[in-house]
Amino acid sequence: MLETNRNKKQRRKIAVSLDTGEGEELVYMFVYPSERVIDTLNDDRAFLPFERPDGSLTIVAKKIIRRLSPMDLSRQVNLRDPYDVLGVPMTATDSEVQEAYHRAVAAVHPDRVHSLGLPADFLEMATRRAAQINDAYRKIKSLRKAEAAGTQSEPA
Repeated sequence: MLETNRNKKQRRKIAVSLDTGEGEELVYMFVYPSERVIDTLNDDRAFLPFERPDGSLTIVAKKIIRRLSPMDLSRQVNLRDPYDVLGVPMTATDSEVQEAYHRAVAAVHPDRVHSLGLPADFLEMATRRAAQINDAYRKIKSLRKAEAAGTQSEPA
């Protein structure tokens, strides 16, 4: 038994947003250093362990996971493109952009994360992400306002 523990790979903890249909929960998942989150989701296990912010472990059946998103989304999103940050196409209507903004900021709003009693690293990630989302929304509104002003001032 001791030999097995010595050869066991050390896993790293990754902060993720887990949705099992009962609302989103911010937890840590364990991933081998040489793997990605998707590799862990696609391995042969039927259940995965997650650590809650209070240190307790919960075991979740993979089949009930609706969505699992790494909290540090900056690696997956082009932060220079405000539409990409909000996850909407450039052709989205103003109401679609606003809806995407509200949905995105609600998930990571620092007050919400703080009220859940999550550790400081979750709060720090949430604060950075909320700032990125707010900045993207302001950029889109400014771009659209400038485009509308440019269209109105052009002679017909």
